[in-house]
This record gives sequence, structure tokens and C-alpha cells, in this order.
Amino acid sequence: MLGLWRTVFALLFVWALGALALGACGLRRRRWPLGYAQAAMDFVVGAALLSILWTCSALLGWEASPVLVYVALLVLAIPAGLRAVRQRGSGPEEAEDFPPGDRRYAWATGLAVALLAIVAVGAAANSYATPMFWDGRYIWAFKAKAIFLDGRLDREVFSNLARYRHTHVDYPLLVPSVQAWVYEFLGYIDERKAALVGLVYWVGLAGLLACWLRRRMEWPWALGIALLVCQVPLMTYHGGGGGADVAQAFCFLAGGLLLADWAERGRREDGVMSALMFGVGTLVKAEGLSMAVGGGLVFAFAWWARGRRMGWAGLACGAPALVLPYLSWAALRAHWGIPSLQVTRMQLRPWAELWLRGVATARAMVEQFTAWPQWELAWVFIGLGLICFLLWVRRMGAIAALWGLVFWQLAVYVGIYALSPYDIDWHLTTSLDRVLLHIMPLAAAAAAAALAEAGPAGTAWSDLTRGRAHPYDDGRAR
Repeated sequence: MLGLWRTVFALLFVWALGALALGACGLRRRRWPLGYAQAAMDFVVGAALLSILWTCSALLGWEASPVLVYVALLVLAIPAGLRAVRQRGSGPEEAEDFPPGDRRYAWATGLAVALLAIVAVGAAANSYATPMFWDGRYIWAFKAKAIFLDGRLDREVFSNLARYRHTHVDYPLLVPSVQAWVYEFLGYIDERKAALVGLVYWVGLAGLLACWLRRRMEWPWALGIALLVCQVPLMTYHGGGGGADVAQAFCFLAGGLLLADWAERGRREDGVMSALMFGVGTLVKAEGLSMAVGGGLVFAFAWWARGRRMGWAGLACGAPALVLPYLSWAALRAHWGIPSLQVTRMQLRPWAELWLRGVATARAMVEQFTAWPQWELAWVFIGLGLICFLLWVRRMGAIAALWGLVFWQLAVYVGIYALSPYDIDWHLTTSLDRVLLHIMPLAAAAAAAALAEAGPAGTAWSDLTRGRAHPYDDGRAR
């Protein structure tokens, strides 16, 4: 039991690191529009900062010491505290509260919360009782053990491809850094407790999705859709298995939703936080790089289409937030000569072969979308939302930005499979479900928003979604 409490305190330290970092930068608002999901974004930023600290320590030849984390906490606490005092003295800040709810649906809200809690407890119990799956143990937990046991990032682990190729040496260190930090608090290696870290991202994803949807519909619907997404067997399995796919899905979801909010409301903080979430995603898995590129492209298009509402000051903050998180890992890869095992081995094939591999990928995706044991009704719901968006939703805006991100990432994955050096059937079998997991929560958010927008006036659906907030657009650059 003492080990579990130590694990909780280790995770609280990661959260505090992120909360102080965002507070020091003025990005942690007392009443954030996404409500209760702020703590999840604090945690993922803290995990990224932990990874950056230990990556920089390797570049400088230092040990991955906990002292670095404590010093960072103290350094960030000063500007974060000063800014908090200044904000409190300046009066209430501009923020958007949740629209008023309907008391008639309080019972349904309680039921949805109870069901989410039951799924969370079940996922935690299953994670604690069963061993990590292969990827969790031999890719992520392996690096965490190396950091903890060696007290540093060992160059041998990341450059000896003959021995360690199976660990995906080119994957960034956000997930193993947090697991190694848990080991530091425990004083020993315990994979069961390290696997629980993934459930933090799972809970954060559920809260983020529900809070964002609450501005468009009543709590029962928002929580119900979050439950539909998060109780999917693949989501709970990967959330508690020690892997990084739920963390990647969380970063993609957070970046996309904040980008959609910026497209609707034009608030500089939303645009900068979106860029930061996409930047943090590059430290989770290699797929985060294409997500960051997609976020940049959608942002640029929205900036042009919506009258260039973000001024140069906002762009000056957003660009570093997108790029800077990855620089330390890129520098370490260049310094140690860590190759990109995915990109360097891609093959340009004849057009006919590329077409056949693309068709095989599309066919496998359709089969995945209809695989009930893995996804249940998640992709059916997403398909209904897409049809609704294409046929009835006239106001494009933020919802179009979400679908743009989803289809961009789908196109990237089709391209990767087409150019992959591996046998297409083997590659699809071993990875397609996980890469679709990255996209599914954001696609569900886009589908739910489209269904809420399409409700005709006077119907029961319109009554249930009447609490959604309508965005403002005063045309000002922020």
C-alpha cells in the first residue's frame, strides 16, 4: 500500500511541475474554458518537461538526477507565484463558464459519472493485476528501467541497434521518463505501478472530451460520449498496459480541441496552448511529428480563412511552443547518431504496388471500423457524425478543423503503410489498431459536435443540446 501512495506522490510532482511551468508562462488560467481538464494538461506538460530535463542532462553528460526536477520546481515556482498574485490583484479574468445546465437531467449526469468511475476502477484493477503487454515492457518500460538503474541516459541503449533495435530507440522519452520517475520515488522497479501511469492520460482524455462537449450539449450527453470513447476495450487495454498510445491520443485530442476553440473564438491563449499540446505530442511517439505538422497546416489555413485574427505576438508565442519541446530530443539523436527506424527504411515502389498496398490498408481500416470486440460502437457513432457534418452542418469553422486533422492523420498513416519496408499484412496486423486509437477520440469529438449543431429547432435533440455556448467573433487579433 505504501508503494501505491509513493506512486501517487510521484505523479503529483509531475503535475506540479507542469502546473508551475504553465503558470510561469501565463497559460494556466484560474477558470480555464475546458474546466476540470486543466489538471490533465498540467500533467502532460510536466511529463514533457521531465523528459526534456533528463534529455538535456544526457547532452551535458550529467546524471538523470531527481535534484534537477526539484530545482526546476523551485525555479518555476517564483514566476508562477508572482504571476498568480498579479492576476489576483488585477480582478476577474476573461473566461467562459459552462452554460447553465438543466436540473431535469441530474440523474442521468450522476449515472454517467458513476459508469465512468466503474470503468476507471475496473481498468486500474486490471492494469495492476495483469503484466504489461509486449510494447509496454520492451519499448517503454525498458527505457524507464535503463534510466533508473543507470542513473542516466545510457548511450549504449540508444545506439546499439544489433542488441536494442526491438526497443524502437528512435522513440522519444516522455512516457519512460515518467515511469522512471515513479521508480525513483519507489526506490525499486515495479512494472505494475509504472503501468498505472497510462491511466492518468486515460482519465485526462475522458475529462477533456466531456468538458469540451459540455459547451455544446448537456452533461449527460457529454459524459455519455466520453464513456463511449473511453470504455472501448482497446482504450482501456492500452491505457493500463504501459504503452504510449493513449498519451499520444490525449495530446492529439487536446491540440485539436484547443485549435478548434481558437478558430471559433480567436483567443491567443487557445492558439498557444494548442501549439504546445502538438509540440508535447512529438515527445510521445514518432507519430506526434506528423500530428504537429497537421496542426500547423490547419492552423495556417484557419488563420488565413478567418481573417488572420491572431496577431504577430500570438504567432511569436505559438511557433516556439510547437517547435521547442522536440529540440532537446532532436539534439540528442543528432549527437548520439540515433537513426529514424521508420523513415530511413521507407521504399519508393512502382505505382501499381503502391496502389495495391494503399487498397489493402483501406480495406483493413474498414474491417477495423466494424470490429465490434475492439471498438464496439465508437466508429459507428463517428460515421454518423461525419454523414451529419457533410449533409446538414452549414457553419463549418471549428468542426471542419477537427475533421481536417483527422483526415490528415489518416492520410499520413495510409502513406506510411504504402511506403513501409515490411510485409503489408504483418504491418497492418501489428499496428493498425493502435494508430487508429490515436485518431478515434478526436474523431468522436468532431462527430459529437456535428450532431449537436445539426439538431433541428424544436426537437428533443435540440432541447438536450440547447445549453451549448455560442462562440463570439469580434474580429480582433489576439
